[in-house]
Amino acid sequence: MKPSSKSPERLQSDVEWAMGQGLGPRDLLPMLERLVAQAKPGTAPALYARQNLSALVVAQSPWRAARLAREVLAFVDDERAWAVLGLAQTLLGNYRSAMKAYRRALALDPSCPTCQHNLGHLLDVVCERPADALRYLKAAHRAWPGEAEVTASYAHALARTGDLAEARRLLTRSLGANADTVDEWLQRWLGGLSGPTARRAEG
Repeated sequence: MKPSSKSPERLQSDVEWAMGQGLGPRDLLPMLERLVAQAKPGTAPALYARQNLSALVVAQSPWRAARLAREVLAFVDDERAWAVLGLAQTLLGNYRSAMKAYRRALALDPSCPTCQHNLGHLLDVVCERPADALRYLKAAHRAWPGEAEVTASYAHALARTGDLAEARRLLTRSLGANADTVDEWLQRWLGGLSGPTARRAEG
């Protein structure tokens, strides 16, 4: 990568401007890579670059995203870095590490619906603890009542704890599913677990 004559602070300002303009990964990735390469580890621009780059690449490169998040956490106890680490560990199949990361993120920001949903879903599907998952999934649904994925996860845990009436109500009213579709989902959920999924960390 060709070195830039701009200072890390100026490069960070450029990234912030690009994000404010709604530019996508194609534009942001090289800008963040340049900032990672030039900023001194532990400085504000370096942490900013690693935080945003980890969130940007987590779906395609979870191992690298986990490494970048840990580099942030070596200097600051940041809920966004923990959330990205949780998602990266989920995608890598390291579910216990993912849950530990989500719990730490929620300790720092108890109202984060992304972490509430992802932790709740792992408790329900991976750990076979739907009752423990309910409080997290309920909170996530309250924050994002229109999110189909969150609603489905909450309904899944409700069904597995025996509250079929509430699960049906959510699926029918929130997702607009008809009775036959809802019954099909419930039969599939109660007959066999769905695989773990997680929402991307946001912010």
